[in-house]
Amino acid sequence: MIIEGNKQKASINFEIKTYEIDIAGHVNNIVYVKWLEDLRCKLFEKILPIDNLLYLNLYPVVTSTNIVYKKQLKLSDKPVGSIWIENIQHNMMILKFNFMMGKNICVFAEQKCVLMDIKNGTMDKERLKNLALFESMT
Repeated sequence: MIIEGNKQKASINFEIKTYEIDIAGHVNNIVYVKWLEDLRCKLFEKILPIDNLLYLNLYPVVTSTNIVYKKQLKLSDKPVGSIWIENIQHNMMILKFNFMMGKNICVFAEQKCVLMDIKNGTMDKERLKNLALFESMT
């Protein structure tokens, strides 16, 4: 199953805190991982709330994260982070992210996620295919 061209997107205006700055004067790399989590949660709130997934005994699990840093962010910057589902292939959601300052991409990232069955701890391939959310994207 491959789904492309999804229009579902979520964005957050981030405010950089003093404790998020490392000794080199820019945002510490671990902050981006937290921001990815914030964005992923916001997207799921919008398209399929975690409570609904938990009711179905499902939970999204990140299997990989890749972050590419293009331009450093500093304390006074006000980046906008965005997330979207790039596609779903081989029962895996490919999530794309970017962090922008104006029209400039500072950071982009990709995460791969699967839906896990909470009861037996296995990837749930069939329900991922059948969820109305993903069927509506075809």
